[in-house]
Amino acid sequence: MNGNEAALIAAGAAVLASAATGLATALAARIQASASHRTQLAQLEHAKTQSRHMQRRQAYADFVKAVGVLHSQLADLVAVAGSSTAFHEKQQEARTDRATLMSATHVAFLEGPAPVGERVRDLYNSVDRYWTSVDRLHAAACGGDSEATQDRRQQMVTIRNESRRLRDLFVEAARGAL
Repeated sequence: MNGNEAALIAAGAAVLASAATGLATALAARIQASASHRTQLAQLEHAKTQSRHMQRRQAYADFVKAVGVLHSQLADLVAVAGSSTAFHEKQQEARTDRATLMSATHVAFLEGPAPVGERVRDLYNSVDRYWTSVDRLHAAACGGDSEATQDRRQQMVTIRNESRRLRDLFVEAARGAL
């Protein structure tokens, strides 16, 4: 073998080695880019899941807080059930909290899932029944019939207790969804 042949073989080997190195580098870069892409997708999915979780948690918290505020307002109304003036003043204040509850109800219901949505609806309806029972207590107290007032008070207590039970069921379902 002469020098030209050796140089040709060496040049060919260098070209093949360079091509193999380039191919391996390209393949490694492709694998690294794919891994980086999967990592970014996983991070985005995690961030999306976290955001969804926090949004749901906030909706549930706002709802149960609105229930508690309205329960307090209704207790204040019960305390002045025999006074038309005081009752109507407090009732006006409570109407704002009732509207806040309705808004929070819609948001919490939409957040789902279905079992939590059912508990949201049940709890909202029980608070609405509580509101009605307080109105009826007021009407009986202002009517002067002590027996009717006592009956309405007992009905109101039963409805209030049921509402509290349903609040606990909602909290349990919400915790399960979170």
